[in-house]
Amino acid sequence: MFEVLIRLCRRPGEEISQRRLADDLTLTSSGITRLIDRMEGDGLVRRGPAPGDRRSVLVEATEQGRAVFLRAAAVHTQVVERYFVAPVARADYARLTHALGEIDKALRDT
Repeated sequence: MFEVLIRLCRRPGEEISQRRLADDLTLTSSGITRLIDRMEGDGLVRRGPAPGDRRSVLVEATEQGRAVFLRAAAVHTQVVERYFVAPVARADYARLTHALGEIDKALRDT
């Protein structure tokens, strides 16, 4: 759910197709449908038809979804700081961020 909210809360009012969310999260169509069903039931997102494409469904965050995202992002930031940033010496930050960038690139190239 957090990953979906990250994608939906980047720009206020942005709508993203379920298909794109599934691709971004490496989920099947049925997997993203079940996830969005739960999130819609919890009031975090809403779905609507895509203009000009009856087969496509757009998803957007609700006000409640944006509020939940902000709280979750704050906790996520604290966890990352505590377990991934604080233990690393400042002199090693450049090397760490470069290595993480290389890992991210390799994952995206597959």
